[in-house]
Amino acid sequence: MNRIVLLAGRLSVMILISFAALPASAQGTVVTGIITDHRNIPIVGVRACQINSTNCTVSDINGIFHLVLDEGKEKILNVTCPGFNPAEAVISDTTTFPVRIILVPMYIPEGSWANADDYLEPGGQTTIRSALSLSLIFSDFSEFNEQLGSYNTDAMEYFSVTGPEMGASFSGFYAGLGVGFGYHYEDEHESLAVNLNNTMYKLITGYDIVNSTRIRMTPALSVNWLKFRLKNSPNERRVPLEQYLSDREIDLRFNQVVAMAGLNLEYKFYSGINETGNYWSVGIYGGYAVKVNRKPWIWSDGNRITTDNEIRLKPFTAGISVSFHGR
Repeated sequence: MNRIVLLAGRLSVMILISFAALPASAQGTVVTGIITDHRNIPIVGVRACQINSTNCTVSDINGIFHLVLDEGKEKILNVTCPGFNPAEAVISDTTTFPVRIILVPMYIPEGSWANADDYLEPGGQTTIRSALSLSLIFSDFSEFNEQLGSYNTDAMEYFSVTGPEMGASFSGFYAGLGVGFGYHYEDEHESLAVNLNNTMYKLITGYDIVNSTRIRMTPALSVNWLKFRLKNSPNERRVPLEQYLSDREIDLRFNQVVAMAGLNLEYKFYSGINETGNYWSVGIYGGYAVKVNRKPWIWSDGNRITTDNEIRLKPFTAGISVSFHGR
């Protein structure tokens, strides 16, 4: 009797195992895959479907998808995503998982994606940028009116320089160095010739939050060394002593370090018809400026000049640039 009960129990367990295995067998092969673009960057939201069926899934934020194949259909995946050329993947008994599927952007001509490093957005490739820019910073020397005279400080109300910038981008990160030279301002005040020159050196870094075929948008942070050189010299060969003492010759070099945070927006122009490869751009910049050193460093004829006055800054700063981007 005990043997009969034992055999019946074993038979029940075998039947349960058989029924449990049936659904898994009916469901078919489980396919796991990774979908990336030509730069090996995962693509989210890509639709992967078993061909000639409604058996579909989508890739996650890491480009990974899972799909159980219908055994009654062809084991071929149709992979589609807006902006990319469609792709197919054949699944066989020798297929190794995860399946790697590469989608090529539509702007790359068919059959030439093997040279995709020559096209835009090369994830790990360095792009060199050379630019000519105009920068404008609004300065205020009103605290120096009493010592220098308003005819001098009025000429120093804003800081404008033009000059080259060289930088490089790698995986969206940008770093560059620049120098700017100001206009040569000259004016006459009674018996004096007022002469003002501005110079700027800057270190800039940023990250491309948008870098499409036409638009490049880069939040940037820069450190700028501003140099104001104010020189007064006699405008006549003979100057009365009293007048020279009141409007005497000076050669002052003001140094102010400014940090700026802002946004650079560029529009791209291509030399080729496919909007690929090296390109030119025209950009505008707007940002916020703050002083790093509260009081300026002043030098004159090798002497260090001290002062309790400050160069004030209006917070808004702006600029324009023309750039060439190449590899």
